Amino acid sequence: MQLFSRRRGFTLISMLIVIVITGVLAAMIFMSSSEAIATARAAAIIANLETLKKATVQWYINNREKVQPDGRVKIDGVEKPIQEWKDDKLHISSYLSATGGAGIQLASNTTYDSELGNQSTNLVEGYYGICDGGTVKNNNSVIEYHRNAWFVGYRFTKSEEYVREKIRGRMTTSGVFLGTPDAHQNTVNNQDTAVWMRVF
Repeated sequence: MQLFSRRRGFTLISMLIVIVITGVLAAMIFMSSSEAIATARAAAIIANLETLKKATVQWYINNREKVQPDGRVKIDGVEKPIQEWKDDKLHISSYLSATGGAGIQLASNTTYDSELGNQSTNLVEGYYGICDGGTVKNNNSVIEYHRNAWFVGYRFTKSEEYVREKIRGRMTTSGVFLGTPDAHQNTVNNQDTAVWMRVF
């Protein structure tokens, strides 16, 4: 008669197999959840651009007398491209509130381009903005684009590389294009750092 029975536990190999399977399942769950997050973020950015576009169109309708034939905006006797005006003069944010985009962060600063001798759009990471199609520097030469073509845009943060790829896959269906923080510049050295949508 046996008083004690021998119970066999996990072997080292079976334990390693369980650990490997658990790791693979965890990685699959993580990858699918991060893909879902990136897809949702891409959809939100495109929706925000649509909202900003509507707000910009509404602003244009209500302020048409301020827009010059070449697309520059004249306020208080001063005429300059729309991206050089800050929101305390344009009041685009109030139009955003009316169109359901109160949470959209507008870029409020521009940088001076010494080579062109004027202000240029330089969207801050994680911010939205409006830009015309004015002069840009391209391959060491200055090119004049149509200023009366306006764009709304968003600059990606450094952590949104996967989001950018999701938007790249939706460019034909959503009416957006990728480029630099200048709406009217195309990709430079394949470094797409912003997404843009044409207003008119």
